[in-house]
Amino acid sequence: MEIINNLKELLRYVLQETRQLNDAFMELDSRITEESGHIDRLDMIARISALKARLVSEIDRIKHEERSSEYIFNTSKVYSGILGLAIGGIVGAITKQNPLLSGFRSFNTELDKKESFGNVMITAKENGELEDMKVIAVSRLAREAKKTESDIISSLIGKGYSLMAPEKLWKSLDQFKEEISEGK
Repeated sequence: MEIINNLKELLRYVLQETRQLNDAFMELDSRITEESGHIDRLDMIARISALKARLVSEIDRIKHEERSSEYIFNTSKVYSGILGLAIGGIVGAITKQNPLLSGFRSFNTELDKKESFGNVMITAKENGELEDMKVIAVSRLAREAKKTESDIISSLIGKGYSLMAPEKLWKSLDQFKEEISEGK
């Protein structure tokens, strides 16, 4: 009988230890799940930060290209205007018109040429991934296609792209990171 009592006591002890181990495993599982969620949030925040850094770098590069293009355009306008002034003066003298008036008309025509520069936006396909966002120079596309910036924007939207000004995107990304860090 004593053996049975000892076995019962041992069985109670094993059951109690098993319950404690089960409780410990449940607590550990809960903490692992919690930490996994925290790591996932930190990973998402890091991905957003890397995306923003990539986009900022692309924007800086494209804006530099746009400033260079604008400088070249304006410089060529001045040189073309001066050349037009000279040619217009010569043509005016040959045709017996006022050479200065003829030259200044040509000069003004060149200086009145307008192009847009520096309109940089961020685009993404509807329901696309964050990493799929790209920087586009709307003004360069407009110049190359000989269309207005509005036409280019409408065309991109018609193709299913979303366009956003960088500052607006930065605000959205910062808000998104804040919500993620708060676990929302």
